Amino acid sequence: MRQRSTSRAKPARRAAFAAAAEAYVQRPAKRRATNKRIPTGRGKPRRAAVDPMDRKVRNRTILLLTVLALVNAYVFMWREGSSLLALGGPRPAVIAGDDDGPAGALGSLADPREDACTGDPVRILDGLHAQIQQTTTLTKDRTLRLALIDLGITAADIDALEAAIRPSFDLGLLTGSNAPVRLAADRHGGLQAIELELAEGRLIQACRKAGAYHVRSLQHPPLSDIAAIRIELGPDADLVKAVTDTGERPELADLIAEALAFDVDLTAEAEPADKIEVLVERRSLGQHFHRYGALVAIRFRGAAGRFTYYRHQPEGTRAAALYDPDGRPQRRALLRSPVRFHHVPPEARAMMPPSIEIVAGRSGALYRRPEGAPVVALADATVRLVEDTPADGHVVELELEGGVIARHAHLLRSVGDLRPGSKLRQGQLLGLTGHTGKTATDRVRLELRREHDGKTDMLDPLLGARTGDQRPATLGEPLADRALDRFKAELVPWQRALRHIGG
Repeated sequence: MRQRSTSRAKPARRAAFAAAAEAYVQRPAKRRATNKRIPTGRGKPRRAAVDPMDRKVRNRTILLLTVLALVNAYVFMWREGSSLLALGGPRPAVIAGDDDGPAGALGSLADPREDACTGDPVRILDGLHAQIQQTTTLTKDRTLRLALIDLGITAADIDALEAAIRPSFDLGLLTGSNAPVRLAADRHGGLQAIELELAEGRLIQACRKAGAYHVRSLQHPPLSDIAAIRIELGPDADLVKAVTDTGERPELADLIAEALAFDVDLTAEAEPADKIEVLVERRSLGQHFHRYGALVAIRFRGAAGRFTYYRHQPEGTRAAALYDPDGRPQRRALLRSPVRFHHVPPEARAMMPPSIEIVAGRSGALYRRPEGAPVVALADATVRLVEDTPADGHVVELELEGGVIARHAHLLRSVGDLRPGSKLRQGQLLGLTGHTGKTATDRVRLELRREHDGKTDMLDPLLGARTGDQRPATLGEPLADRALDRFKAELVPWQRALRHIGG
């Protein structure tokens, strides 16, 4: 191959190459980058020593970041109830609590007991105040079995009770006898003790002991008197403790709370130094106190207000009711709370007032209560719906007067054979608080709404707890004319008694 002669290149091109070569030779030497290593004189260079304090700070930082990463992974990926887990599908509702012990921060009520017999000579329900207390009557065509089913007692316990009573008494005689029935049950429907009042002073009683029912028949001459009792709540605002400190039985606290249920929620609104005076019937069998009868008069003076009521039965009516001193009825369209009074630990009182919770655009009142706390109908109602849902757990919906729907969510269970169309009286037990559905705490959530023309209007869930002119309307007509005169003449001795004990 023929080589190109450099002598034939153009002069300008040769000059450019020469200038570039000269500039390259004369440029300053480029500084070589170092890696901050210290030469040792031989072998490979080593890194500079790190200060021990710097190393400790670095290690602690790495450890803290690792712990935070693990906590976030648990909260957002593995923890039950997280939003990421929910993406995979709805959670099933938990329909039963833990039988091995209390559930939730507030513990539980009405724990099952193997021995409910306390040995009291006449009070079969003595010592069972923490159980679910219920009463009913064996009206026309109503058997004992049907009554106990309506009260939510398990079929196995009903069978065992009937088998225990049958050798000593014909159960057929109870049907339609109008015999009052009083019982205590645990939160799962287990019967602890029961009392059937066949006649004044004649009783059939049974209590659970070692898995069986011990039955006894009592017949003593009944005695009754009126007790005047003054109660002042202590620093812990514990009504049950204040009652027992006066020497009375815990069930008197239930009577007081029931009488004031339209005006003050004594579970959540009681305050230290609240004063209560009551006149109450005390019933005895022989020389032994048996139970409380009717509450004749009550006066409350406390942070929630001042209320005074007297028991009165107007002419031509079948039942007595409470009236204020001016003859106005005490009963209102709604109870103040859907949760019946029950004893709570003093340290948990700060959790009792309800709060408003908004879920998916629906507002509801959230009542934090121990598992097993009794939930009652706010008003006379018809059962509209009973269902289990993944989000709201066990739900009972009632239809109240005026088309108002009351929805109760997260119940442990409903009580009795509730089904659409069943009728409930105001204050009647419908279920127990729980933690079913998507909730980590024991509670009941109450929603109130009105449906019309295919639309749903959410109502204030604390409608029953309003004050002043916004309170729910009273039910019944005030006493007037001769009925009012008769009432005022009747209550004179009761007024004098309240003034005497109240100061």
